Amino acid sequence: MEKVERTVNPDKTAAEILKDIKAKAKKTGKVKLMEVCGSHTQAIEQNGLRSLMPANIELFSGPGCPVCVTPQKEIDEVIEIAKKGVTVTSFGDLVRVKGSKESLLERKAKGDDVRIVYSVFEALEIARKKETVHIAIGFETTAPGTAQAILQAKKEGIENFSVLSGHKYFLTAMDALLQSGDITFDGLISPGHVSAITGSKAFEKLSAKHSIPQVISGFEPLDILITISMLLEMIEKKENTTKNEYVRLVSEKGNSKALKAMKEVFTPENALWRGIGMIKNTGMKIKQKEYDARKKYDVQVEEEYSMPKGCRCGEVVKGQIHSQQCPLFGFCNPENPVGPCMVSVEGSCYNTFVNKNSHHKN
Repeated sequence: MEKVERTVNPDKTAAEILKDIKAKAKKTGKVKLMEVCGSHTQAIEQNGLRSLMPANIELFSGPGCPVCVTPQKEIDEVIEIAKKGVTVTSFGDLVRVKGSKESLLERKAKGDDVRIVYSVFEALEIARKKETVHIAIGFETTAPGTAQAILQAKKEGIENFSVLSGHKYFLTAMDALLQSGDITFDGLISPGHVSAITGSKAFEKLSAKHSIPQVISGFEPLDILITISMLLEMIEKKENTTKNEYVRLVSEKGNSKALKAMKEVFTPENALWRGIGMIKNTGMKIKQKEYDARKKYDVQVEEEYSMPKGCRCGEVVKGQIHSQQCPLFGFCNPENPVGPCMVSVEGSCYNTFVNKNSHHKN
């Protein structure tokens, strides 16, 4: 196995790395790269990195925004639980995402006990006093925390706590999307968050199977520029492997304790991804039925799968179009979000709109 390592001198300045990128771009021809993670999209937009790229190097956003791919059904399910008088906890961005009819924020305005938390353990603390359901979303990054909270509840015998799991296996989804041809790129800027849990070795299997170069990247502007420079060199040399720029955090094998907790609590099931559809074995189902809110409250909602009329978020999260190519862009904005990509701070549409307007003001 090839040793994973950063191949660009980290002591170079941003200007020097950009010079390297421009020199390498002359050798590669047209290149399409996907920044898979929503946090990378956020960093790229905030720092104007797209505008710094040579004309033949194009950066597209990917499906790595958990809020953006959370389907209507999961919102509808937790709303039904809130209507029963149960306290529902959620991360901030998610409360503004509409289900088939309304959002958690709208239910809160109608008197339901909907609370924003910053950690699943806040939800566990609330559950010590009253019946609480936490709607949990995210990939391998946040799933270990949910798993640990469930294990802690079980250990302490806290019966008021359960979770509606919207967690998804990111690597399984990327494998399926690459296999289907829905995602076609010359290289991937791969997520440092997920890799810190899974390890870089898991991504190497993806590169080998689909013959695509990947670089696991940190989230500082310099990290991303180094990553792009590494990818261009790999593309030129036809190196369809995975390299690790985020060496200060990501190891080859990942976080064994986190992986163990996930395995103990979750089992794979088919899952809907908003804007994409059903992807086999990408959902994380809770094994312990007493902590599975769907089982505990016998939640039954219609399996409705649709996007708002005119919304092209599905194409945005697959990197098929840029946010501004959606006909609703502008009318759909953070104050009046139509699609999920305009709700989350990691969403491509949100970041494109906010940074476009902040640049105009400056």
